[in-house]
Amino acid sequence: MLAHRVKLESRQHGAMLIKRLSKYFLTFFSLAPFFANAIYVGNQTFSIDSDNNMYAKLVINNNQSPRLYRITIRAIVSPGTSEVYFQPNDGELLFAPRQMMLKPGEGDFFKFYYHGPADDKERYYRIAFEEIPPQNKKSKNAKDNIISMMPVIVMDTILVVRPRKINFEWFLDHSHGEVANKGNTWFKLLLKPGCGATEDTSSTWYLRPGEALKSGYVKGAGEIFILYNDSFIKIHDDCT
Repeated sequence: MLAHRVKLESRQHGAMLIKRLSKYFLTFFSLAPFFANAIYVGNQTFSIDSDNNMYAKLVINNNQSPRLYRITIRAIVSPGTSEVYFQPNDGELLFAPRQMMLKPGEGDFFKFYYHGPADDKERYYRIAFEEIPPQNKKSKNAKDNIISMMPVIVMDTILVVRPRKINFEWFLDHSHGEVANKGNTWFKLLLKPGCGATEDTSSTWYLRPGEALKSGYVKGAGEIFILYNDSFIKIHDDCT
C-alpha cells in the first residue's frame, strides 16, 4: 500500500544539531485539509532523565473520527540534517503499548523504557508516531498501483536518554557572545533581548554536549537562562 507521509520537522539554525524550539515546518504532499485536526504529541524533543528509566508520552487524536496509532524507533548518532541511523541493541529501548486506537478527542500514553548502559554517554532516538485511519479506502491508478485515499500521517520526534552519570556544566562569555555546553547532557538556552522581554520575543536554542552558540543574540541579551530538567537557571542579568 502506498501511503502519504507527513513529517513535522524543526528548522535548523547555524551549527545547532538539535533543532531550534517552535520553528517547525510541514512537508505537505497536498494534505492540507487532512492535517488541520491531526495527531498531537506535544514537544518534539523529550527526555528520559538520568534518575529515571521511563517516560510517558501523551498522544491525542484531534480528528473527528477514530485513528490507529503506532510508533517506530531508530537510534541515531546525533540529531541533524544528515543523520546516521543504527539499530538499537535488543532490549535497550522498549515501548508499550504496541499500538492504540483512540476515539475523537481521546488521549493516551505510549511509555518508553530504557534498559541500556548506565554510563556517561547521552543517547538519541528518532521516534516516529504514525496516525492511521482505521478504514483506509484504497484505489488503483493507471498503472494498477494501489493508492491509499486517506493519508497516513507520520510525526517525527527526538527522544534523548540523558547519561546515567551526569556532568552538567556550561560556559558563558557574554562580551564575546558565546555560550557553550561543557557537560555531557543537553540543555535549553533562553535569550531575552531586553529587560522585561517576554518569551514571545526571546530566542530559544538547544545545545548538545560540546556545542557552542556564538552569536550577537548572546551579546545583546539582557537576560540569559538555562532550562535544565524543570529548573530555570539564570546565568546572565543586565536588568538588576
